[in-house]
Amino acid sequence: MRILLRVALGVAVLSIAVAVIAQPQAKPEQRTGDDRFEVKITDEMVRHSRIRDTLYFVGNAWTMVMLLLLLKTGAAGKMKALAERVTKKPFVVAMLTIALFILALAVLDFPLAYYSGFVVPHQFDLTDQSFGSWMGDMLKGMAVNLAILVPVGALALLAMRRTKRWWLALWLGSIPLILLAVIISPIVLDPIFNKFEPLKDQVLKQKLLDLASRAGIEGGRVYEVNKSKQTKTMNAYVNGIGPTARIVMWDTLLAKLDHDEVLAVMGHEMGHYVLKHIWKGLAFSLALSLFVFFLGQKIVDRGLTRRGFATAGDPAAMPWVMLVFFVIAFFMTPVGAAYSRYGEHESDKFSLELTHLNEPMATAFRKMAEDSKRDPSPHPFIKYWRYSHPPIAERIPFALSYKPWEGTTGGLRRAGTTGSAD
Repeated sequence: MRILLRVALGVAVLSIAVAVIAQPQAKPEQRTGDDRFEVKITDEMVRHSRIRDTLYFVGNAWTMVMLLLLLKTGAAGKMKALAERVTKKPFVVAMLTIALFILALAVLDFPLAYYSGFVVPHQFDLTDQSFGSWMGDMLKGMAVNLAILVPVGALALLAMRRTKRWWLALWLGSIPLILLAVIISPIVLDPIFNKFEPLKDQVLKQKLLDLASRAGIEGGRVYEVNKSKQTKTMNAYVNGIGPTARIVMWDTLLAKLDHDEVLAVMGHEMGHYVLKHIWKGLAFSLALSLFVFFLGQKIVDRGLTRRGFATAGDPAAMPWVMLVFFVIAFFMTPVGAAYSRYGEHESDKFSLELTHLNEPMATAFRKMAEDSKRDPSPHPFIKYWRYSHPPIAERIPFALSYKPWEGTTGGLRRAGTTGSAD
């Protein structure tokens, strides 16, 4: 009966997706009255957005179904038995079982991953990447996952076997691992997939250094990355902490935006840096994961004996453990999305107070929306459930109207920096 209930949950997720895409397109709440700042909404844009939103819910439902299938068929137990033919050492058995489990999930998920990651972007002319290159990135990602998740997962299973309150052990163990991942990702993991170089445009580089200095960032590291290898869309981001902290611009963004637009976008990224959003995001994630681990153990332990497992640390119990945590994480998605939207809005404010480039920021948002073929005004359910950034239909009017410096001085004070933004 409980298995059927979980299948019903997956079906319910699919039903939500169908209900959402059937809704008429929501119109922006505020129009600018200037074509320079109006996103040209096309049928292709709306269709692409609906496909992406549907794939999100279908993908989550399919993950639940995959875990249910592996649980119902006892596949993880058979993988464990196969591993025990190779060795009798429990830790090595756990590692081999986890590796086989990850590979099984990858095989089951491949058709959907291929459609969403390769077919759809080509269908909407968002990439020129060949299948060989795309598949190479997939295999690299798989290798990275195996290299990280196999030993970490085996350590987690060991803690779950030997510790009564394993939720606390896993949470405490996740802290140094998350910090390590954030530190090494820019210099170890990211370069596996792309080439990162110091910004080549010397004129723009000097403007960015001047902007960073005004924002209170000295010796800032700004890189460009060859994302045109994978996509035609634009983006920029900040990652790393301490010595690996950096601001990264996609080469597609540099090719499609003028200098003022780039400065407005990078002012936003500098906002993340100055406002310490990485550190705050880590603290928020750890607080949220504390609740997730606690609730997860409560649910996992209740269902162990019913499913024939003596302990949650049994590699054969992985489908059950992962299903529980996946469902909890899925329903916590709106919480994380809301927190992220708040931080992104604060960074928009910071950029405008730093640069005063209201119109360039608005045109940059318009170009990004049209370039990515994303509906600037998504259905409210979609926005609140999964949007990590405010919709473009909200960001453009805000960019044009937010001018707290008019009639005042020291507009940067509320952003926690010093200096003039003129």
